[in-house]
Amino acid sequence: MISLELKDLARLPAVNTIIEKVSAILSLFWGRKRWPRARLREVILANHGRRFGLYRAKQTRFAGTLGIHTLSPFPKPNSALLPTPPLMCISTGKFREMSRLLRVKADLQQVVVSADYASHRFSSRGRTVDEEEGETLDPGIGPKVKSIVLDDDGFWTPLTHILHVAMPLIKLLRMMDGNKPCIGKVYDKMFTIGERIKHLGRGGVAWAGDMSKKHADRWEYLHSPFHAAAYALDPEFMDTVGELDAATQEGLLLVFERMCLRDEIALCTDPDALSSLTVSSPAVIARVAQVEREFSVYQRREGVFSRPTVLANAKTMEPAAWWSMYGRHLPLLSAIAPRVLAQPAAASAAERNWSVYGQIRTAQKSRMHHGTADKLVYCHESMHLQQKLQD
Repeated sequence: MISLELKDLARLPAVNTIIEKVSAILSLFWGRKRWPRARLREVILANHGRRFGLYRAKQTRFAGTLGIHTLSPFPKPNSALLPTPPLMCISTGKFREMSRLLRVKADLQQVVVSADYASHRFSSRGRTVDEEEGETLDPGIGPKVKSIVLDDDGFWTPLTHILHVAMPLIKLLRMMDGNKPCIGKVYDKMFTIGERIKHLGRGGVAWAGDMSKKHADRWEYLHSPFHAAAYALDPEFMDTVGELDAATQEGLLLVFERMCLRDEIALCTDPDALSSLTVSSPAVIARVAQVEREFSVYQRREGVFSRPTVLANAKTMEPAAWWSMYGRHLPLLSAIAPRVLAQPAAASAAERNWSVYGQIRTAQKSRMHHGTADKLVYCHESMHLQQKLQD
């Protein structure tokens, strides 16, 4: 869903204009002409003392790197039988291209205003397309790129606005794509991104209003009661847990009911009583009431939760370890909180697992039984984890 929001951002006409300008710069400084790239690297080395250059995005599983001409609409309802045209979205690497451009802004401007740049001809005139391997440069690419690089109001300021929204989304996407529990952070990160978009709107950015609506729609689709409960139980946000809004409070109570029902089912030993357990059963209601009383202690930061060291460790410790150390006097809540916070925020781990499965059970090994493939996947992941721990 976060990658789809990046696609929404890339579809905005004003953003696509900047993407095309970025592509024009890269076509010159990352094209077949060696002088622009080599000269830029020399300037970067002299100014920063490090050897690096521009970044060019590659094809990733999040999307391609093509521009506005690939953003084709879907077929109309009456042409459902026709082939669907390709619908490419902007990749996270494309925003990384923008970030690197902004980092070397002064170096780029130093190159394009130099006498050597003015004396070079960057077109491919005099050579055939075959000799250029299908890549030719616009004869006016030099002056065009120079005008873009020197245009603060028309290029650099809009590019900064785009990165102001895109980079938090990319960081959240990478965080959700990892293996560490992060569901408690999603609620806060999405709220922060929404505030950034509203701030741009108040600053006069034209596309901020449309993006704010798209962001709200994506969050409405992504949001679940577990996001609200994880935010309320994440110790990092203890300072704000006393001011939960109605939607967050409702999601938290709903998760309490589900978790308590699950615990009562696990504890029940009578088969006849097991089939009649619901959230309205007296035992479940009593357990939920006890959990809510324990949560009120945590919400008001009473007892051990008021100690400065506890508040400091809430920002740095793993949530499960924090609850294990400081929440022992709240047995039911401290048992529920780690399970809620351990919920996966994305399906990335499962996708990686299927990717490994596909590499092991190939077309050449189609007779391999599922049980054998499952064991090989388990061994592969165990060896990978062991290697990470050793490193």
